[in-house]
Amino acid sequence: MPTVRAWILIGVSIRAVLAILAGQAELQSDEAHYAWLGLSWERFGFLSDSQRFLWPPAYPYLHKLGFQLFQEEGIWALRSLQVLASGLTGWGVASLARRLVRPEAARWAACLWAVHLPLAGYCTLGWPDSLFVALLLPGLCLLHDGTLDESPKRLLLAGLLIGVSALFKEIGLHISILAICWVFLHTIRRGAAVGPAPLTFALAVALPLAPWAARNLQHYGKPIPSGVTLGENLYQGWNSKDRNFDHLPLLRRHPTEGRPALAPAAPFALTGERGWDRPGGLTLLERDAAKRQGAFEWAGANLGDLARSRVAKLAHMIAPTSFPVRHIALGNYPGLLADRAISRPFIALATLQAALLALLGAAALASCAPRHGLFWLPTAAFLSQPLLVGMSRLRVPLTPFLIIAVAALLTTSLDARRRRRAVIAGALTLGLIWVDLESTAWILGEAWRAG
Repeated sequence: MPTVRAWILIGVSIRAVLAILAGQAELQSDEAHYAWLGLSWERFGFLSDSQRFLWPPAYPYLHKLGFQLFQEEGIWALRSLQVLASGLTGWGVASLARRLVRPEAARWAACLWAVHLPLAGYCTLGWPDSLFVALLLPGLCLLHDGTLDESPKRLLLAGLLIGVSALFKEIGLHISILAICWVFLHTIRRGAAVGPAPLTFALAVALPLAPWAARNLQHYGKPIPSGVTLGENLYQGWNSKDRNFDHLPLLRRHPTEGRPALAPAAPFALTGERGWDRPGGLTLLERDAAKRQGAFEWAGANLGDLARSRVAKLAHMIAPTSFPVRHIALGNYPGLLADRAISRPFIALATLQAALLALLGAAALASCAPRHGLFWLPTAAFLSQPLLVGMSRLRVPLTPFLIIAVAALLTTSLDARRRRRAVIAGALTLGLIWVDLESTAWILGEAWRAG
């Protein structure tokens, strides 16, 4: 079996080939929004919000830098950066598996990461997830080592990487806070005094967030360290109409009278009745607060719908599709990846890999996943995302941790009790796939016909 370094090289090469095959993909939904924010920043000298929410600034800034340095090739330059940065993800997956599981798990983790097409395909798209995990995973490795030897240098680098990751995705801020709490609790549990090491990590996390928080204090009157997206996510996810962004752009291409009625399996479908509209407000923060209030009012009046729809949201995240497959269905790839001889094998293999990783990952989480806090804190944070909204893109930052868990499964001998837990978890995952089976089959059918 190839070494970890060889698998990382293979994985980066696969992502580079996919990027070449994809070509300059058409910008879809928020991809276009990120590009527009970056272009307006480059042209007018400031970053604007969207009126509905404020995104963290790092990904729009990279668009701005790309346009500034490479003009119309700026987006292609950013995709190239995502391909190169994916090597850090591969290293982080293997390194965490070596540290948290056992040395032989590192090679399996690197292999699974390298060939996982749904994750690789995101390097061809315009979302910040691939860069987010490329920062987070090495940061967690350095944090693990820094807490063992109390190395200020490692803790400083770990804090900077994890802090910068929060400037790409808002969930990175929550993981940063959890990581700071873990470092302090880890120090206290060892019976050591809270010295410079944990304080170094906490200050390093805050350092890259401080300028952005100061800017937002000036513009919005509140020191926002990452983004303001909770209200909009609650509007999309805590409402009486199910919104799954895997199939929504495809549905919009159909005439209203010809659109299929895609809904989660009963009893998890929502009727669309008793919904609430997006409220207004004079400022971004007022609009966000109004949406949060509307969501909590709806939840209080519809607790049953809220609980049932969380199952549907989790099913949306677990469903064995992905945005790269959706891009094929939309015809957004102008390159050879749209050719039937390439797209159909990609669709079949990506779907099979997504389904297997969901099933084996769930079985591994229930039976033999690492018990370390630096594994479970981010994993729990990513698994909690369907409490707000649900789509397959939410699975991207979770995928490396599922891969680590599967690597543990492949290198661990399970006793009867653990095997039972694995079987139960796999069966529950099959149930979640069934909940969203109609829409998943429709998306895959659209992609297969488009290829």
